[in-house]
Amino acid sequence: MTTAPAPAPAHPSHAAGRAAVVATARALAARGLVHGRTGNVSLRTGDGRILVTATGADLSAVGPRDLSLLDADGGHLDGPPPSKEAFLHAAVLRARPDARAVVHTHSPHATAVSCLNGLDPDDALPPLTAYYALRVGRLPLVPYFAPGDRRLAAAAGERARTDAALLLRHHGPVVAAPGLDAALDAVEELEQTARIFLLLRGADHARLTEEQRGALRPRPPRPVALFSALAIKKALDDTVLEAFTSTTGIDVDGVYEPTNVLLRQIEGGARPDVLVGVTGALEKLAASGVLSAPSLRPLARVGIGVAVPPGAPAVDIATTEALVRALTSARSVAYSRTGASGVAFAALLERLGIADEVNSRATVVEKGFTALAVTDGRADLAVQQLSELRFVPRARVVGPFPEEVQHYTDLSVALGADAVDRAGAGSLLRHLTSAPARAAYRAAGLEDPRR
Repeated sequence: MTTAPAPAPAHPSHAAGRAAVVATARALAARGLVHGRTGNVSLRTGDGRILVTATGADLSAVGPRDLSLLDADGGHLDGPPPSKEAFLHAAVLRARPDARAVVHTHSPHATAVSCLNGLDPDDALPPLTAYYALRVGRLPLVPYFAPGDRRLAAAAGERARTDAALLLRHHGPVVAAPGLDAALDAVEELEQTARIFLLLRGADHARLTEEQRGALRPRPPRPVALFSALAIKKALDDTVLEAFTSTTGIDVDGVYEPTNVLLRQIEGGARPDVLVGVTGALEKLAASGVLSAPSLRPLARVGIGVAVPPGAPAVDIATTEALVRALTSARSVAYSRTGASGVAFAALLERLGIADEVNSRATVVEKGFTALAVTDGRADLAVQQLSELRFVPRARVVGPFPEEVQHYTDLSVALGADAVDRAGAGSLLRHLTSAPARAAYRAAGLEDPRR
C-alpha cells in the first residue's frame, strides 16, 4: 500500500512584505505609471522566496491576498497564478543579489523610447539629469521577445548582472533596487527622463559628462546597526524590520540583549547607529554624548507576566495573594537577573517576604528568554516581561502580574551620536516610532508609552 506524502508545510504569510508590495503597486497606478491590468511588482522576502502580483492584476486595487508566492527559480508555491512576467522577475533577482525589489511597467514615454530606432543598445537613454544618473544609472536595451516568451528571462538576467535598470524593446522598463521605495523612485525617474528625451529630440541639448555621471552612480545603502532590548525583539522579528527593509532596502544588523548587557557592550566601545532600551539608561547615554539627545523618543512600555509549560493548566495570579501562592508552590520559578524584569522581580520577592523560599529552588537564567525553561522541563513557572514570554510560542502565557505589584519598564529609542549612516539610521528611527510599528508592539504584548 502506498502512503500518501505528507502535506507541505504552510508558507510564512510575509504580512509586512505583502503590505509593502500592495502599497507600491497602488502607488504605480496613482502616479500613472501603469494602466489597465499592465505592470507587475515583486519582492524577494527574507527567506529567499518571491512575492509577485498575480496575472491580470489591476495594480490600483490589488490586495495582500492577490499576490503569488514563488520559489527563487520562479516556481509557483502558493496564492493565485502569478504574472506571466514572473520568470522575468525571478531571473533579474537571481542576477542581482543586492536587490530585493523589481518593478516592471508599460509607462508611455519609456515604452515609446523602446520603439525608436537608433538607440544605443548599451545605454538607451542619455544622462540628461542628475537624478536620472543617481537613481537609474545606465539603461541597456533588451531585444524584443513576445510577452510570456521565456527567452526574455535569459536575456534580461544577463543584462541585469551589470545594470539594475533595463528597457525591454517594444515593451517597457524593468527596474531592480534594494527596496521597493527605491524601485518606485527609479521607474518614475526613468519615465520622466524618457519624456524629457522625447521633448528634446531634434533640438540641440547637453548631457552630463561621464565624470559627472560617475560621481552620481547608484550605490547600495549601508546596513544600520541596531542594539535593542529583548522586550521588543518579537515585534521587530515578526513584522517591523521586514517592513522597513522591504521598503527602504536597508539591512538592519541587530544585536538583542537585556539593556544592562547592551550597556556593558557600549562601555567596551561598541557604538550602535540606533539603540532601543530602558528609558532611564538611554537618558544617561544621551546626557553623556553617546546618543543624540534630540533624537530620544518614547517607544513603548511593558509589564511582567507569568508563563507555564505547554498543555499545563493556568495558574491563578489575579491577586497578590494568588501570585504568592503560585510562586511558593511551584517546583521551580525561572527568571533572569540581568534583565529589567528580573531585577524588578527579585526586588518584589524581597518585598513580599518570599525571596528565600522561591530562590532556594529557582531556575536563574543568565540572559535570554525564561519561558524556554518551562518548555524544556527545568521550571513550571516563568517570569519575564510579557513580550519576551510571547517569544517562546510553545509556552502558555497566563497573564500579567496584578496591578498592585506590577512593574512597567519604559522603553525608548535614540540615534547614536556617531551613527555611520545618519540618513539610514534616521529612517529606521522614524519607522520604529510609526503607527504601524506601534500596532506591532501592541500585538506582541507591549503597551503605548505614557505621554
